[in-house]
Amino acid sequence: MVLKVRDKQEMKKETIFQVTFTNRSTVFIKAMDEGHARRIVEKNGTTWTRADDKVEMIIDKIEEAKN
Repeated sequence: MVLKVRDKQEMKKETIFQVTFTNRSTVFIKAMDEGHARRIVEKNGTTWTRADDKVEMIIDKIEEAKN
């Protein structure tokens, strides 16, 4: 097996994305692109725990965060 070391041009720069949910909650995710941000959030599932409450977190939109 041969592993290749990536150079700086091959590596994508990470960006901050704002993920908004249908319940109007938002989180900020550092990811390579919108699809990567979606996969990070979806990995947590759609039911999140906040204190003792279960909260339904369904993605409404994902956009690059504005500075």
